Amino acid sequence: MSSVDPLSLMRSRTSTNPVTLDQLWVDHVAQWHDLGWSREQVSLWLASMPVLKCSKLPSGELAWFLDAALGLATLSLADEMVALLRKAGRPMPLFQLVSRLQAGLVVTEPMLRSAAQQDARLELKGQLLKLVE
Repeated sequence: MSSVDPLSLMRSRTSTNPVTLDQLWVDHVAQWHDLGWSREQVSLWLASMPVLKCSKLPSGELAWFLDAALGLATLSLADEMVALLRKAGRPMPLFQLVSRLQAGLVVTEPMLRSAAQQDARLELKGQLLKLVE
């Protein structure tokens, strides 16, 4: 089973190319299934992200794109987790990290787990996340 960071799916699109829910759903259906998210949950997640902007296409369909002014292109869950662990000075359970991430950032433990598994600076021991440095 693969894991996915929904933010990375959006970062894989450019800020000038809006993506519709249908496109995002179809292109990454396996990843949404891995997260256990329904199409409606993906829609709610998109609507809740302050770093995404929504626009109406000529077809009337809604599409989302990255808000370059908010800097999502450089946002990294792994960077956020590393900063929090350094500040805490100790390993932390994933559930604590979820509550300590910047306001407005909507993430789940599976999203954090996925980001941590893809970053060499982080190591997971069950639910405990620690710095490898």
